[in-house]
Amino acid sequence: MALSRKLVILHVDGLSADSLEKALRDGDMPYLQHLIDAEGYDLYRYRCGLPSTTPFVQAGILYGDNTEIPSFRWWDRERRVVVQFGTGSTFEKVADKYFAGCRPLIKDGACIAACYPGEAADDFGIAYQDRSYGRQAKSRSAANVLVPYLANPVHLGDWVWQTLAVFGRTAKDYSLARSVGRHPAPLYVWTDVAEEIFVHHLTRYAVQKAMREGYSPIYAGFYAFDETAHAFGPRDASALRVLKHVDHTIKKVAAAREGRYELVVLSDHGQVETTPFAAAHGSTFGAVLAEVLAGFRVQEVKGKAYGPPEDEARGHVTVTKSGGGAHVYFADRATRMTYRELMNRHPELIPRIAALRQVALLMARDGEEDVFIDAQGELRGAAVKPLLAQYDDPDILFEQLIRLNSFRNCGDVIAFGAFIDGKQVNFENQAGGHGSIGGEQLHPFVLAKKEWSIDTSRVNAAHQLHPILSRLRDQLASTA
Repeated sequence: MALSRKLVILHVDGLSADSLEKALRDGDMPYLQHLIDAEGYDLYRYRCGLPSTTPFVQAGILYGDNTEIPSFRWWDRERRVVVQFGTGSTFEKVADKYFAGCRPLIKDGACIAACYPGEAADDFGIAYQDRSYGRQAKSRSAANVLVPYLANPVHLGDWVWQTLAVFGRTAKDYSLARSVGRHPAPLYVWTDVAEEIFVHHLTRYAVQKAMREGYSPIYAGFYAFDETAHAFGPRDASALRVLKHVDHTIKKVAAAREGRYELVVLSDHGQVETTPFAAAHGSTFGAVLAEVLAGFRVQEVKGKAYGPPEDEARGHVTVTKSGGGAHVYFADRATRMTYRELMNRHPELIPRIAALRQVALLMARDGEEDVFIDAQGELRGAAVKPLLAQYDDPDILFEQLIRLNSFRNCGDVIAFGAFIDGKQVNFENQAGGHGSIGGEQLHPFVLAKKEWSIDTSRVNAAHQLHPILSRLRDQLASTA
């Protein structure tokens, strides 16, 4: 009789299948190469779907349901709140509306540094819970992880050394990039520093501790590569160096398996090189909208407000930007505006935005019909497929787009950034980004043992990965 196995899943944020293959060829991730060469692992590609953002993909993987998660940030018309993740997360204000009836992948296991708790017994570091650890019966408190970590002289010494090394290296990378005319995104540069210095190490320690304590399955997110790629670009030397750091972490976690755990490594989406909209156009997307919508106050989430003061505005527009995608909401309304109503009320809006060189495509909804608009005019339903062929498989991309467009939480109009000189126009100030419709951002990976016979060839959206991983969890937990 074979012994049952526990499962640990490590999520490497922002690393595409193509980028992983290149890192393996270049020797940047030697431990992952060892898994392939010596332990029978293989790289399985899958499609994450739209939007190619972490909250959308993680919801799909953890719960098998990512409906009504249209972006990294969105406007909830019912609760009248901007929903966002990361610093200042507000998902707790709407969390009760999601995941009813789902059977989470990590129920009764451990969920570490993810967007959602997944009904785990231990939910250390869930973003939207605002550091309120210990909600589940077996969940560890913050002190339960932090104190032993910092009390260990080895960890403390490693942390001090890493602090000095990362600060020095990041400052050098930033200065070098500026000296050759590149423009790293300052906010993400310092987020990257914090991620590498502390969060990454603490997450690794929390995973090892959960393994010692026998939790299963364990799911943990590592975000240093994604933050570095946002700051410098996914092909920059600094981002590639972080992959070695991530590889070292995976090796350390794998060393703690002790014959009890099986390991899966996966990513949620990829990244593409980007140019900020403001740099490509000369003004921000919100400023352009305010110019078209005279008299409206336009508020960019994580950005500035444009137009008249609150008390003088004839209406309010909220713009939520997530990499190469942007959602435009007429925030005074309780329901999504139809395309026909948009054209009747604001006839210049869609034609003016669609004509911008920096915008590849707009998407709206007219009753049950999907409407796509580019500089050449409007296309309805499947008529858009020839246009989509330049970005990805047009049939698959069309299905991903119309699924996204069916979400009630989408903006009244959704904009996707164009590719100019090989770089995607990003609505956020980032050197690398995702969230839109072309290139590596749509193609992440799963690294798993061949003997498990998983098949991701038909996974065209992240929620379709959930049953595959759930079956693997159950297969490993059973005895033969």
